Amino acid sequence: MKRQYDDLEVACRSCEHAELLVDSDIVLCEKRGVVSAGASCKRFVYDALKRTPPKRAEAPTLEFVDLDK
Repeated sequence: MKRQYDDLEVACRSCEHAELLVDSDIVLCEKRGVVSAGASCKRFVYDALKRTPPKRAEAPTLEFVDLDK
């Protein structure tokens, strides 16, 4: 059975044990200390609140066409 979060990237930036530092490429992990945001370890626990959703697509602009002409 497939779990809901199986297709997510396993990275420290979205781990429950890590906190982002000033630079978004470095995190402070409770378990490993200062590590890269793209790193991961066997203690990874997904935190859904740290997920950044993709940007919304822009709505297309529609033009008025007069069909009576």
